[in-house]
Amino acid sequence: MLPESIGRYKIKEELGRSQSTVVYRALDVQANREVVVKVFALESTEDAAHDLSLKAHFRRELKMIASLEHSAIVPVYDVGEHNGQPFFVMRYMAGGSLNRLLAKKGKLSLQETAQIIDRIAPALDSAHKLNIIHRDIKPDNILFDFDMHPYISDFGVATPEKPAVPSSIEGKVGTPGYMSPEQENEETVDERSDVYSLGVVICQMLSGKHPLGSEAGGSSSKKKDPEHTIPDILSEVPELPPEMGEFVNIALAKDKRDRYVTIMHLARALSRAAFGEEHSSPLRERYGRTAAIRTSLIWIIASLTFLLAFFWMFAREGNIPFLSVASTPTLNLLLSETVDTPTETLIPILPTATSAVELTPTIVPTPENIYPGDADQFAIISGNQIYLMNMDGSGVVQIRTENSPKDNLQWIPGNRLIFMSRNCAYIVDAETKQTQELSCFLNNELLEGFSVSPDGKFAAISIQRTLNIFPFDVETLQGITSRFELLEVKENCFYNQVPFREVLWSKDETRIAAHVIDTRLANPDQIFLMNADIGNCANVALSRIDTIPGGRIDFESDSNRRIGSFDWDGKNLFLLNDSVRNDGFGNLYLYNSETREMTKINPINNGQCCYRDPRWSPDGKYIMFAYQRFDRSDISLYYIPFADVQSGAAFTPIDLPSGFFATSREKPQPALHQAE
Repeated sequence: MLPESIGRYKIKEELGRSQSTVVYRALDVQANREVVVKVFALESTEDAAHDLSLKAHFRRELKMIASLEHSAIVPVYDVGEHNGQPFFVMRYMAGGSLNRLLAKKGKLSLQETAQIIDRIAPALDSAHKLNIIHRDIKPDNILFDFDMHPYISDFGVATPEKPAVPSSIEGKVGTPGYMSPEQENEETVDERSDVYSLGVVICQMLSGKHPLGSEAGGSSSKKKDPEHTIPDILSEVPELPPEMGEFVNIALAKDKRDRYVTIMHLARALSRAAFGEEHSSPLRERYGRTAAIRTSLIWIIASLTFLLAFFWMFAREGNIPFLSVASTPTLNLLLSETVDTPTETLIPILPTATSAVELTPTIVPTPENIYPGDADQFAIISGNQIYLMNMDGSGVVQIRTENSPKDNLQWIPGNRLIFMSRNCAYIVDAETKQTQELSCFLNNELLEGFSVSPDGKFAAISIQRTLNIFPFDVETLQGITSRFELLEVKENCFYNQVPFREVLWSKDETRIAAHVIDTRLANPDQIFLMNADIGNCANVALSRIDTIPGGRIDFESDSNRRIGSFDWDGKNLFLLNDSVRNDGFGNLYLYNSETREMTKINPINNGQCCYRDPRWSPDGKYIMFAYQRFDRSDISLYYIPFADVQSGAAFTPIDLPSGFFATSREKPQPALHQAE
């Protein structure tokens, strides 16, 4: 029976109900406005503990909603209790739900879809930043106000990403057909679960029907089909741009590690497909007043530039003494290096500046040195720090950097190193041990690869799963802070036909080997060998020559269907390892792109696992790799002749300082320097 009122709210009709709640449309007689009242209305049962659990769940929802403040989340006006039952009051959304809109229009255009997602994505992102995962994104929970502005509603099954106390009513919650694979399998969820659900909704908006053939709101007691079918949106809606096929592949990837990292990454990719540059979205102009801000900034910058030029002109003539140009430029922007007394074991040193700390005397090659594999030294990462040493492990030198995870360590011409850290690329002068920032990108733009061509002329940057190749110039890179600024670089070659990760170059720079995500295959982690006509990229796209491993590796289980790391001799031989344990250690494989043959090589301890970060020597006659026995946690580093890999010989590891690798999950990523 419909109650006459709840508190000061006069009930008009029932909008819906669940196991423990009822939702009413009501009139707030005090404010004279229509509202929605959601009340905990569970009848008493014999299971008092269950009743208390559901009531606690409702109160948790109240607290979470109260903590969320965003213009695209349905606002809460009031909370209270009525006859001992808690309730809360929300804005009444006169425009109805997205489900109703789709029932009326059939489907939406790509631009309409992008405008809706562009508004609600920041709302979900704000919840994710509070570690709140919605877990029930579907068309019924996207509502519109009278002016048809979209809002996210119903955080009724939302949970903290890492709840401190497990809830007795957790488990499989959400709506079948929209739940991510990890929700279906009752595994740990995070914001990428909401990415998946929103991806399903986007497909439904574009095609007018549920993309997976499921009925929203239906029941599901089984786990998802292990094949995990991803809809072919381009077949359903052929007028969509080609990049939408890859968009859906990433958004609905079975493994959450292969999806967009955040809701904002998904929204920007959709906006780019719909409008080109992401800032050109009409919704951004409407709600963010971007155009007005941009115009103001242009005038401010122009004015400042004029004033600086005016003062500089007079300063050059000496008319403004304190701005006069110094006769001899002596400014050094980099701090000088500091030197520690050499010791036999490595002692952790807290970073204080971007300078170098020498643990032993600097390496001085002599004509008497013998360089196996044509490598005279190598760089390696341990404990988030970079070290240089001789090929036998002697002469250890630490490059002082900030203490954050590092990746993509590579030697480039001029006796320099590059590496990535904190979404930035850095360059190190191996002589002075000084570190210099190359380019830092926005936090919401994922930088996954930075590679310089063998001759040092080109840089290949993988950001937000797109690839940009352009002339390598330090000054140009230091002025870039966004992937969209990369597009403005002269002679830039832009590629987005696949989701790119790191990229390696061939010796002759006519091919690239790109680590990509290919969700159409059972093993989405692939290396695409591609022809690259950089000088004519405006007319010739990248063309795939080979897919590695393709179907050539018989993985032992789904858990290690990952490429932990790989390297290329720049000709036809690839080294790669799968991921079995400790975040990247696995079996070591050799692949020949000429014969199309893949061989497991595992050269240590009669073929035992596990390996990571294999590297070719400069002349391709030796290989280096990190090794960790399957039943142990210590890490060894080997440098062995490639010709002896399958000889069964007993190899001796490099004599590293005691305790050099502090944890079992270190990512050494050695980089071998070619002897000069």
